[in-house]
Amino acid sequence: MTDTNWYAEASLASNEHVFCAGSLAQCVRKWTRLPEAQRSTTQIKLTGKYEASEVVRGDQIAQLALNPELAKV
Repeated sequence: MTDTNWYAEASLASNEHVFCAGSLAQCVRKWTRLPEAQRSTTQIKLTGKYEASEVVRGDQIAQLALNPELAKV
């Protein structure tokens, strides 16, 4: 995920629970505060009005959480 749009519509959810709905930045921040057991079962779904949904899984979310740009958003 190069050229990350931190303001893209996103939701952080597992099969049982929606943890966050808002921007990608909000969902990544929420993911970092989840217990390890919940992190492994969650995913971020990126949505947009005119584009197909994209699913971001745990290892990709971890990479986004390490991105220094996240602190600037």
